[in-house]
Amino acid sequence: MTNKPKILLVALDGATFDLLQPWIDQGCLPTLKRVIDNGVSGHLATIMPPVTAPAWTSFMTGKNPGKHGLYEFLLRRDSSFDEVPVNSLRRDGQTIWDLLGRAGRKVIVVNVPVTYPPQPVNGVLISGFLTPRRRRDFTYPPGLLADIERTLGSYRLHLNVAYQPGKVDLFLDELFAVFDYQSCVLHYLLDRYEWDFFMFHVLGTDRLQHELGHVLDPNHPAHRREEAERYGQRIVAYFRRIDEELGRLREAAGPETTVLIMSDHGSGPIYKFMSFNVWLLREGFLRLKHDPLTLAQRLLYEVGLTPELGYKMATRLGWGGTRLSVDLDERSRWLSLIDSMFLSFRNVDWTRTRAYSKGNYGQIFVNLRGREPFGAVEPGPEYEQVRDDIIVRLQQIRDPATGQAIIGQIFRGEELFHGKYADKAPDILFLPRDMTYKALGTQAFISNRFLRDSYGLSGDHRMNGLFICAGPSIAKGRTVEGARIIDLAPTVLHLMGEEIPEDMDGRVLTEVFTPEFRRTHPVKFTSTPSDTGMAEGEYSPEDVDDVVGRLRGLGYLG
Repeated sequence: MTNKPKILLVALDGATFDLLQPWIDQGCLPTLKRVIDNGVSGHLATIMPPVTAPAWTSFMTGKNPGKHGLYEFLLRRDSSFDEVPVNSLRRDGQTIWDLLGRAGRKVIVVNVPVTYPPQPVNGVLISGFLTPRRRRDFTYPPGLLADIERTLGSYRLHLNVAYQPGKVDLFLDELFAVFDYQSCVLHYLLDRYEWDFFMFHVLGTDRLQHELGHVLDPNHPAHRREEAERYGQRIVAYFRRIDEELGRLREAAGPETTVLIMSDHGSGPIYKFMSFNVWLLREGFLRLKHDPLTLAQRLLYEVGLTPELGYKMATRLGWGGTRLSVDLDERSRWLSLIDSMFLSFRNVDWTRTRAYSKGNYGQIFVNLRGREPFGAVEPGPEYEQVRDDIIVRLQQIRDPATGQAIIGQIFRGEELFHGKYADKAPDILFLPRDMTYKALGTQAFISNRFLRDSYGLSGDHRMNGLFICAGPSIAKGRTVEGARIIDLAPTVLHLMGEEIPEDMDGRVLTEVFTPEFRRTHPVKFTSTPSDTGMAEGEYSPEDVDDVVGRLRGLGYLG
């Protein structure tokens, strides 16, 4: 091994062995197979909730959300229900590349989420998809963007096309075009900059599974055989293109470079939606106002005139507002318009409400006095009683079609999170027994039914991503058990000969290394804190509208 180890890290958002292993076995992804055969691999457990923004932040800092402060795509202002998109300034904790840069290592970081606005690094950084579209300040150093565009043309950062029946080619065309452009950027950077740590994030692997989950899964209620037959091979070709590029990057990096391939979470099909604000209203934990507007909108709600109906009508009429639109901007505009017409959080009587749901994948907040703007539940015994009551009732939820319990693991927030931002965490988090059920909390009353068939996006996140690694100091042919996303930062630092900050929550995955490396490289720690504090820095109102609109169009906010 050289005295100056190098790491090439390829981040395939949402990638999972459930999807890729059959193609690996069939010989479609030879580079991935070579890396697996010559290294280590295994599932990589993500954080709760399994949301892109906090998951990548936990990866880059090695910390749980209670320490870095991000739990969702949106960050709530103190004592308010106002929310703003997360960004790099509101993330607490030094990143892998910060720590390596301070140790004198050169870094190249490309398109990783939650890196806008870009902070100075010892090398170069290009921000990810949470960058507002009108912004041109998403590179460090600032002049890098102009240099790239003089050679390669306008930078292709965002994905703008969504699934539409019969027009899957339009969606796939963009995935290929953006990946091909960004691949050219990678080689542009490789040719011009020195590096010790190189990381590249691929968003398209996540978007494909969100938009085309029903095409990939023959058992999905929305699956159409003719669609799968027409587009199936082109979907495989997209992953083959990524595999080919991985091979080119490995060759350019050289045989002494360790390659690490990982994802922030897994993905899989979604069959059923669960609306937990509907459930909390039905169970009496959430209460509505009695003013004339609320009474009128509740009447519409009771008879089934809900945002869900509006989305489906827009779909049938060919309007641009649903997730079946081609254009994400149109999708977002119609979602906002439809939502404004129906029952929402604006109609909640917070003085009588004890709990509400906000966020994806099963998150419930107690309306706690002193924390919430209009808290109605006293801290202490009353708070604990509300949580106990909700947990008991969650355990009793059954699917009427099968009689089976729906909810599996249930956690109190303090069981998962610790640190100075732990008080911002959901009070209750839970996962379905079967992850084809998805808990929705991003909108208040999208339907008047708690449980119904999914529509729109046909795939969503799972708890297990993947981890694959090979290199001179990595064991060969070994399956890794129990790896977590927070373990990768300390593992990367250790491989590169650096001390591990004691305030990281992850551990060094010593089992991935050869016996010789473990013998000669004991893990070393430093007591120097790696937190940074949250800086003041929010998007402008125009940028908030842009980023929130795109998150809605992508399906992350309902």
